[in-house]
Amino acid sequence: MLTSRTSLRIAQVGLVAALYAAITVLLAPISYGPIQIRIAQALTVLPYIFPPAIWGLYVGCLVANIFGGLGPWDIFLGSFLTLLAAIGTYLLRRTQRPWLAPLPPVFINALGVSAYLQFLVTGFTPGIKTYFFFVLTIGVGETIACYLLGYPLLLFLMKSHFFEKSGS
Repeated sequence: MLTSRTSLRIAQVGLVAALYAAITVLLAPISYGPIQIRIAQALTVLPYIFPPAIWGLYVGCLVANIFGGLGPWDIFLGSFLTLLAAIGTYLLRRTQRPWLAPLPPVFINALGVSAYLQFLVTGFTPGIKTYFFFVLTIGVGETIACYLLGYPLLLFLMKSHFFEKSGS
């Protein structure tokens, strides 16, 4: 039998997943590919103050990447990288430095997503120039989403004590 607390957690994870997937799919033209600004990545700061967001981001990315057109590599590896980034953000909360919260998604996705995109886009032809081009473009997109959008969101939520009021 589910307790009300367990039910609340499932609903919270589902809400984060739905938000991430919906934002990504609605903004599909800029959300996928080697040059992208995935606005939903702004939500990757949430694990810093809201641990259930870890699984919500993972599930949301998994669902969103089904619609991305890059197949299993992006669906599973991209989602796994988002999970790692979310865990990294969660672990950084101990530092009491919220400006660090966006770093894991920026670095993990810039380096990791670029690695498999380089092979998917070039037909599995190795190329260091292509990889570093993707690191740059994915990294810039992640920085925009996570620092210009996500960091102010994090500060607002921390100041408003939003998640403390929601029973988290």
